[in-house]
Order: sequence, then structure tokens, then C-alpha cells
Amino acid sequence: ANVGGEPTRRFNFIDDIQRVFYSGYFKEHGLKVQLVWLPIGIIGCIFITELRQNDNGVQNISGLNDYLVQLLTGWMVPAWLGSTGWLFPALYCDGIFAVLATILPRFRNPSPALKLLNLRLASLRECIEHVFADHTTRFQLFNVPWRLKLYNHGVKIRHMTLVSFFILNCYYCICGTRSTTFGQLPPTLEEYLPLNEVLYPPPAVDLGETIDFWSVSENSNENNV
Repeated sequence: ANVGGEPTRRFNFIDDIQRVFYSGYFKEHGLKVQLVWLPIGIIGCIFITELRQNDNGVQNISGLNDYLVQLLTGWMVPAWLGSTGWLFPALYCDGIFAVLATILPRFRNPSPALKLLNLRLASLRECIEHVFADHTTRFQLFNVPWRLKLYNHGVKIRHMTLVSFFILNCYYCICGTRSTTFGQLPPTLEEYLPLNEVLYPPPAVDLGETIDFWSVSENSNENNV
């Protein structure tokens, strides 16, 4: 997505706000999305932040590991490969991630058994790449990033992104998904959107001091006017 707005960068505005959304790796401005894909074939969690962060940084900002530790307490499983004790169910992620209680990247310098496990998990992880491909195919708006102006419409674009993945979940409930890889079936649309369900808030996660760039930007624009 493009920053848009003024033709020149604004300095001394939250330490140059345009730089916050710029990635030197991708050579562009934008947002980064962190997804948790569930074996039942739908997206279970979405977190959106600036493109400048790498994958591990997004996980740290989102508090995903802390959230899962609280959510999965009481649902631990026996350890494997000769280990003793109990472990949390874990997410399999890219190698850039740190090894945490619920985060499992690929093993480095693996033994023959762990090397085979790396290959098996890597093949299963291809499912999440198909999810991003489905999103790109079905929501063509995100294929024209020069029309998405973060500077002027950042909040709107973030909401559009959240809604698009929610609609993708609904599509999976109706048309099916790749959950058969794990021997699972996706929920029906009625199960996914029960009208009489009582929704409870998720466990609170202390992310420390954070800055809402969008609200600061809006307040600054009002003051300038």
C-alpha cells in the first residue's frame, strides 16, 4: 500500500510516521498481517501492524505467545522424541521465530529424526500459503496497492483487511477448504456464525506501553486545521 497524502514526507511527526510503515526489505510502505490458521480449515487469529516489522517482531508486538499460553492452560500434551514432561500445543512457524512455549520454528542443526520432522511440518505449512493465495485471488482490490493510501485512509484499509479475511472464512465454511489434510472438516456457516452464542472476551495480554499512530495522526490533523 502507498502512503499517499502530501507529496513530501513529514518529519518530526512521531519521529517521521512514514518511516514507520516503510520496509527496506520490500522497498515499499504497507501493513503486515499475522495469521493463525487452524487445522479445521479457517483462520483463527489476525493481527495487523506496520510492514517495517519482521515476522518475529510482529509476534512480539501481538502478544500471540502470551495469549496462547493463557488460552491453552489445562490443554497440555505429553512431550515427544524421548523428552519428559508436558508441552503446550504449538504453532509451526518460519525459522525466523524464536522457540517459545507455543511457537515452534524449524529445528536448526537437526538430528535425522528432527530433519524428517522439519520436512513433514514444512509440507503441512504450505496450507497457509494457499490461504494467502486464496485471499489474493478473491479480493482483487489488494492487488492494486497504489490505490490504497495509508496516510489518508489507514484505519479504513486496516478494517477492510480484517473484513476480507472474515469473508474468506465464511467462504471456506460454505465451499470447503484444505482441512482434509488434517482429517478435519470446516464448520458450517451456521456453526461459525451462531446467532445465539454468548461471546466472552479473550484473555487480557499486557503489551506494555503502545502508541496508536492512527488516533495521534487524526488528532494532529484536527489541531492543524
